[in-house]
Amino acid sequence: MRIWVYGDSPAQIQSMIEKTVRSDDTVAGTSVRAEISSAFPQSGLTPAISAAIRGEFDLLLIPAFGFLGDKIKADQMIGLFQGYGVLVRSVSSDGINSS
Repeated sequence: MRIWVYGDSPAQIQSMIEKTVRSDDTVAGTSVRAEISSAFPQSGLTPAISAAIRGEFDLLLIPAFGFLGDKIKADQMIGLFQGYGVLVRSVSSDGINSS
């Protein structure tokens, strides 16, 4: 599976990769979330959305669904990715959850 990993920092992204990406998976890309107080807090998703449009990955891995915004915003972002055939999964203390 081709995976895009989206997190708060390079260290968090690396940790998510080490804990959840299997040896037969490919990390297609990574991006870091912009500061919450920035004018465009979701701007870190722009490269992932562009890659999803081009069909370059199959799974977006995030720390938690709340990471995408409030429930309405998260549902919209998940729907956007799903529209391009990309699954969205969150990593939690209970393992991986999907939407």
